[in-house]
Amino acid sequence: MDEHMKRRLDKQRQLFKQLGVQLDALSIHEKQFNYKLRGYDPDEVDAYLDEVIKDYERFYANIADLMDKWQEQQLTIRDLKNSVKPVNDPNKIDRKQLDDIVKQLEYTVRQLKVRARPEQDLFTE
Repeated sequence: MDEHMKRRLDKQRQLFKQLGVQLDALSIHEKQFNYKLRGYDPDEVDAYLDEVIKDYERFYANIADLMDKWQEQQLTIRDLKNSVKPVNDPNKIDRKQLDDIVKQLEYTVRQLKVRARPEQDLFTE
């Protein structure tokens, strides 16, 4: 078995252990059954176990992918929480931002007046 496959199976075994899963792809592959007189066909059992191993590999890949995405989201959330700095003085307001908000509100009010009643003389400025 090459080194890459060995590392991959070790990671899989560790993850499955955390999740409480007892079997991993390697333990399924290495399982030996006793032969009985009228037992199952060993080739059929091996073929079936190969399918089970492929499913385990897919499960592992999906779980690992989801865990990576979860960790990325946790980092993003942490970064967002750290980037929002609380205002120490609530009376301190950014003047430019306030001016922009006031201009936007004034524009919105003018638009609402036009839509509500097109007759301009009903509203005083």
